[in-house]
Amino acid sequence: MAPPLTHDTWLKILRAEGVTVQEYPGWRTRERDDETGLSFGPVHMFLNHHTAGRNSRDLVAKNGVPGLPGPLAHVYLAKSGVATMCSAGRANHAGPMARNAYDSFLNERTTHPAPSRASGTVDGNDVSYGCETENLGDGKDVYPRKQYDAWVRINAAVCRHHGWSAESVACHKETSVEGKIDPRGPVEGYGTRGRFEFTPQQFRRDVAERLRHPASWSPGNTAPAKPVPTIPQEDDMPSAAEIAAAVMEYKVDDPRTEGTQYVPFKTVAWWTGADAAQANAAVRAQAATIEKLVATVATLAAGVSDLDPAEIVADLKAAIESIEVRLVTQEG
Repeated sequence: MAPPLTHDTWLKILRAEGVTVQEYPGWRTRERDDETGLSFGPVHMFLNHHTAGRNSRDLVAKNGVPGLPGPLAHVYLAKSGVATMCSAGRANHAGPMARNAYDSFLNERTTHPAPSRASGTVDGNDVSYGCETENLGDGKDVYPRKQYDAWVRINAAVCRHHGWSAESVACHKETSVEGKIDPRGPVEGYGTRGRFEFTPQQFRRDVAERLRHPASWSPGNTAPAKPVPTIPQEDDMPSAAEIAAAVMEYKVDDPRTEGTQYVPFKTVAWWTGADAAQANAAVRAQAATIEKLVATVATLAAGVSDLDPAEIVADLKAAIESIEVRLVTQEG
């Protein structure tokens, strides 16, 4: 149990956890303590909801719904991942909690029973913080990555400040004796994880993981990483050394033999005659080009280049095909 967070502490811990925070006008004086004559706190847990609607910030922060005045939560979380502070006092979000479920979160047990009205009830608005997360709640509306990430951060920030474990994090459907079903729906992804279905158990695991790191920590990539091109490592693929050795053999049209031969570059005789200097310079330039391409291919084979392998291979083939060293004798 803990005394409720002050307004300034809310802002401090959320921002330290990497949450983008806005302040709804009048949130510092908006609560349900005075109106009900009931005091908010001590606080024992954090309760999570979905809004079951779109653009619900005003409804949650101020307007409320018929028969239930606002504020309807302490935090409103938009799909953009921006958290809006709605209140630091008593808010109408939790309703009656089943005693057996409440006790399991109060005592931070690792399992939480289905809420039973027969166990008695607790006024959840007295003992829990609440976050309303924007989602239709139809089981189809998706929680974007940035929204889910901020959601985890918000819960972790409060648990970190109070010294709670992730077992103090609950979902409305885990405590309600009124048959609440929130939150639910698909999540676009989190960290390096792809799409998955929201569950309280996975949510607590993500909060627990975050609590094992400093508040500045981020859970890996927030989008699928661009793959780094590499040479496929299959049994029938040549090694970098084999590629280099193969490239160093040039196509030679030798008039002393019938047809084209492939011979190592170093065994090719230099041309003689009036155009010898020009021919030999051309051969040296082509050799430099090939050696550069060989080095690039070797780098790709090592899997550390961000170049396009297809482009390099095309250049390599074109360079090899362009080499025709015509062997001639001094007399020829």
